[in-house]
Amino acid sequence: MQAARPVALLLVFPAFAALPLSAQEEVHRPAPANGGFDSTRVLDLTHLLTVRVFMSTKFNAVELRDAARESRVTYRPNTNVNLGVGASYRAMTLNLGFGFGFLNGDDAELGDTRYLDGQGNLFGRRFAVNLFAQSYKGYYIDVLNYPGSLVGDTVYDRILRENRLRPDLVQENLGLSLLHIVGNRRFSYRAAFNQDAWQLRSAGAMLVGGYGVFQALRSDRPEIPQEVDSLFAPALRFRRLEQLELGGLLGYAHTFVIRRHVFLALSIAGGVGLVRSEGWYPQQDTDHREVLWGAGLRSQLRVALGYNSARTCVGLSASNETSSTDPARDASYEWNVGNLRLFVAYRIPARIGFIDKAMGRPGLL
Repeated sequence: MQAARPVALLLVFPAFAALPLSAQEEVHRPAPANGGFDSTRVLDLTHLLTVRVFMSTKFNAVELRDAARESRVTYRPNTNVNLGVGASYRAMTLNLGFGFGFLNGDDAELGDTRYLDGQGNLFGRRFAVNLFAQSYKGYYIDVLNYPGSLVGDTVYDRILRENRLRPDLVQENLGLSLLHIVGNRRFSYRAAFNQDAWQLRSAGAMLVGGYGVFQALRSDRPEIPQEVDSLFAPALRFRRLEQLELGGLLGYAHTFVIRRHVFLALSIAGGVGLVRSEGWYPQQDTDHREVLWGAGLRSQLRVALGYNSARTCVGLSASNETSSTDPARDASYEWNVGNLRLFVAYRIPARIGFIDKAMGRPGLL
C-alpha cells in the first residue's frame, strides 16, 4: 500500500502538466543586481510573489539490522497524501499541507499514525539551510527477515500478525543542516527546489557544510519482536534510544537545462559525524542504560524535474535524508526521512513592504 502513493502522484502529474501555461515569454525586469547571479545563467525572481499548489507525501523509516545473522526489521509510519498551498517571497517560504480522508484509507491495515512534521528551508544564493522538527507515533512492520523466515510459514505469519502494528512506537527528530554553495553566481539552488528563480542554462556547484541532529526512538516494549530477539545482536534489543549527531557534509549539485525551460536538478551531499548513543535495555524490573560513542554516516539527496519560465514552474521533486550508525559489530541502526511533491507555481509582481524592509536588499544570503 505504501508504494502505491508515489505511483499515484506520478499518474496525476500529466493532469497538472496539462494546465495552461503562459503562451507569452514575458521576462520580468530582474531585481537590482539580479540577486548577485550571473544574468546569463540565472534569473532571480525573489522580488516577485511566488504562489504554489502542491500534492505531497512524506515518508519515514527505521531499520534495525544484524548483518552477521542476516536479520532485519523495518518500521514505517502510515503517513498521508496531502494537498497544500504555499508562497515564497524574498527567499522566505511558507507551505501548508492538509490530509483528506478520500486520499488516505488504509488505517485498518497499517494502523493510525499521529504526527507533527515541521520542515523549513531557507535557500539563499550562498547557503541552503534545512530545519526540521518531527514527532511520529504509530508504526507498522514493513519488513521482517531472520534466518528461516518465510512468508506463508505458520510461525512467521503469527509473529508478523501479533507484532506488525506498533501504536506505542514513537520517533522524534530535531535538527538542521547547512550547505555553502560554492560557485553560487552561476547556479541557483532555489530555481528547482523553491521555484523563485529561473536557471537559464546548465550549471553546477560544490556543496560544503555540516549538520546537527537529535533523534529518539521509544516504545513500551523492545522494537525487536520477543519471539525472534535472540536472532538479533544484543545492542539492537533496546526499548528506547536517543542519539545526538554532529558532523560535516560535502557534496555537489547540478541543474541540467534543455532549451532554457526543461530542467533536471540533482543534489547529493554526505559526510561522517560523531554520534553519542544512549540506549535503555529491558532487564527484569527495570531498564539497563548504556552510553556509546561512535561514528555515523549521513547522506542528503534532492531531485527535481519539470518546466520553468518567467511566470510558471511545474514539476516533481523528491528529497531524502538518511542517517546510519553501528552500535556494535555487525549491528546497524538506520533512519531516514523524506518527501515526494508534485507542484505548480505561479509568480505575481507584488510587493510586501514589511518583508522588503526586514530583508534589506536581495542577495544577502
